[in-house]
Amino acid sequence: MEIDVVEPAVRDAFAASVDEEPEQFHAAIEAILDRGDDFTIAAFQLAINVAAVILQDLHEGELPGEEEIGDLAEDFAETQEEWSEVSAELARTYMSAALGEEAVLDVMSPGDVAVTGFALGGWLLSAFLPEADEAAEADQADEAADSGEPGATKDWDDYLDDILKVLSSALAED
Repeated sequence: MEIDVVEPAVRDAFAASVDEEPEQFHAAIEAILDRGDDFTIAAFQLAINVAAVILQDLHEGELPGEEEIGDLAEDFAETQEEWSEVSAELARTYMSAALGEEAVLDVMSPGDVAVTGFALGGWLLSAFLPEADEAAEADQADEAADSGEPGATKDWDDYLDDILKVLSSALAED
């Protein structure tokens, strides 16, 4: 999988999810699908890998159990189902497969993989931000002070960048 090729399109889909903008979200997914099967599968795989990294981050490097996945799926549906139309059951199935031995596309339709993967990925990126490290936080505070803006903490875009670095390193080792 070449992350650089699909990353901008995946980032657009995640951004639409974070913004909870259904029209923008579906347009971003359509833009991915319009690029052909190979591009679509690579984008799906990147979204799956991002979700898997976040889920492990949330559980200090461990795989979450079914109960923890179920709780996350319920939390997701409570706040995201109305705009995304992704149920807790779809979110649970996606997360379980992303972390398990079954391929997500073997247990869900491609349409469900697209909508669930990008809606869930955007939510995970924005709802569970790790704390920015102190040095980066100090740099951001300095930049904000220079610009007259309030201090910023790590945002979902930065978190995604960190995850992509981890995934790129893992791919380089293979």
